[in-house]
Amino acid sequence: MYWRNLAACAFLAASLAMSARAETSLITRAGAWQVFGGTTAGGWPVCGVSQSTDGRYFALKYYARDTTFTVQMGAKSWRLAEGALQKLQMVMDGNRPWVTTASGMRFADGDPGLEFTINRSEIDQFAAQFRASSVLRVQFADWDVAEWSIALAGSNAVMDAFLQCIQGLR
Repeated sequence: MYWRNLAACAFLAASLAMSARAETSLITRAGAWQVFGGTTAGGWPVCGVSQSTDGRYFALKYYARDTTFTVQMGAKSWRLAEGALQKLQMVMDGNRPWVTTASGMRFADGDPGLEFTINRSEIDQFAAQFRASSVLRVQFADWDVAEWSIALAGSNAVMDAFLQCIQGLR
């Protein structure tokens, strides 16, 4: 009995320690966008701006001390293998397309997603387009997935909070 209780206590303590490590909190909202900051399950400080609408998720994240920003997107309806490569382009209003190849991944809840990075040297250009544009379109090449159209109302306000969060990371 003693060993069973001890094992149960150890398991509970380990579970609490792991869940305490992954903690983000809402910083602000504007329109459908929200800014969050905190730490990942791996203990890395993170800041992000995201929107989750109609079963679809789009986020721009910065992990402390990275040389890139990470874009993640996903939809519950997607059928996508982890590590699968997918060509796509993002277009904000009439600006030059951001063309990339994203990698298939799984979110913590098991939903499929894609992720790719934007070089830190390009974030000012991305942020300027994100702030000033009204629509972000994501087009998937050679994949039977409809183009996404994401409203950018509120993006100027959330970008300010996102950049302030990043400045506070150590």
